[in-house]
Amino acid sequence: MKFQPGDKVRFLNTSGGGVVTKIISPSLVSVAIEDGFEIPTLINELIRVESKESASGFFNKTEETFEKEKLSIDDQKNDDIIQSEENEGERLFPLRKGKNDKISNIWLAFRPHDQKWLITGLVDICIFNPTDFDIIYSFLQRQADNQYIGADYDVIPAVSGIVIATVTREALPAWINGSVQMLFYKELLPRIIIPVNAVFQLKASRFLKEDNYITNTFITEKALMVNLSAVVESVSESEENEGYEPVLDSKIILEKPRSLIDKHRIAPFEAEVDLHISALKDDYSKLSQFDILKFQKDYFLQCIESALESQYRRIIFIHGIGNGTLRNTIIDVLKQYEEFQVQNASFKKYGYGAIEVINTLIK
Repeated sequence: MKFQPGDKVRFLNTSGGGVVTKIISPSLVSVAIEDGFEIPTLINELIRVESKESASGFFNKTEETFEKEKLSIDDQKNDDIIQSEENEGERLFPLRKGKNDKISNIWLAFRPHDQKWLITGLVDICIFNPTDFDIIYSFLQRQADNQYIGADYDVIPAVSGIVIATVTREALPAWINGSVQMLFYKELLPRIIIPVNAVFQLKASRFLKEDNYITNTFITEKALMVNLSAVVESVSESEENEGYEPVLDSKIILEKPRSLIDKHRIAPFEAEVDLHISALKDDYSKLSQFDILKFQKDYFLQCIESALESQYRRIIFIHGIGNGTLRNTIIDVLKQYEEFQVQNASFKKYGYGAIEVINTLIK
């Protein structure tokens, strides 16, 4: 059942009722009760008594009037649960998945409804789960007194996204400081996966610059993207943790780079990688030319995969002039990636010694 601000409602599990004052999320609303307090309430715990047009007289009604207005509570509750399940399906959507089948980052995304004027209008607050895990999450909003309010919780199937809430720009500040807690599920797991608590805090000014809204490999619309978590591939060597795999970081600090490509970041979602062996390795005196080329190629591949996972749209690879072996090697590798466009980098800045790789799915 969908509610609007102004709707008069009754509580299913307790006596009394109130008026809906705001929509917190698709599954949660704020209800003002008779003594003036506002209570966050799940929509499947409410029954609409009157629409917003009739709600103005709510506080003049007595408890006796409420009793006369009672309908069949059980029937209405069952109907409300069905409606809730239907609405649940509406806020889930499939994600596209590119060539990189090892994607393991979870994303918080702010997707404007108006894709022409990106800094105005309503915003969908979403979580993208491009992994092959089902995710059970809770979304917590941090308050000024450092306490947290539970805003939403649900399950996101693998390679899917979910709309947590649709908010106005005025309401956006309540959603840019908080935490997303996640559990990961698969029918068969070689090891137990540790849950993640991804803490995030964004500056409101980020939402006022159109360049911060980018297209991505997951959906066709532009969105402001926040990387909530990154896979840690190594397994703990501690005997105490034997059988446990620390797959995801337990806390996210946005200011610190958490992926290989971030070490080479020169601008938002842009990087410059120097593939000269002297820039990659302190001591390479004992390496043969074959070993050097292999090391450079391996590092290049790691950067490409990291750039895909972190949604980078432009990467400069400095290969030097030499005999062209490294350049030809990396160009051959890039031919396997349909999403990449390859061209010479700026001659003024790099001469003939660099190529520019552009992810055409991200604009």
